Amino acid sequence: MKNYPIKKGNHYASISIFDRLFNIGWKVKQISVSFKLSKECWWAPARNSDDYDLNKLVGISYGINDHSNSVRFAWAPDFDHNGVINIYGYVYDQLSSGHVSKPIVAVNVEEVNSGTIKVSGNQYILTVGTTTISMDNTHGDPNLCFRLYPYFGGNNTAPCDMVIGLEFN
Repeated sequence: MKNYPIKKGNHYASISIFDRLFNIGWKVKQISVSFKLSKECWWAPARNSDDYDLNKLVGISYGINDHSNSVRFAWAPDFDHNGVINIYGYVYDQLSSGHVSKPIVAVNVEEVNSGTIKVSGNQYILTVGTTTISMDNTHGDPNLCFRLYPYFGGNNTAPCDMVIGLEFN
């Protein structure tokens, strides 16, 4: 599993030049990953209302603008339960304004989890462990796509150094 650190005060994970050069795909309709969120990905209490924003874990962007046509897993701490992270489906669709999110499952920090994102016609099928949800995909996806890596935020930056482990299966 490859570690993607996010430094305190930053949004973006540290990504190697290799990852940046080889994140392009063609006609990708499914990705499967294993992921692990370090214990630093959970904190409490929330610093402000923006700590409830969703952080991005991993996904696919169709075309060059990830804010108009993408699907990914997102996460946020469950501030009421120590060490618990809520995982969401998160979609930007060019026909809607902004993003749409939907809860999938809660996981524990330092735990390895598996997830799959699949494009199936006009639906995105997102699975974490044994829990599956579907989200609307209201237009055809272009053939050119890009792998999306961890990003902290919303509005706030990372409250501390944290690490997200990812392995693409």
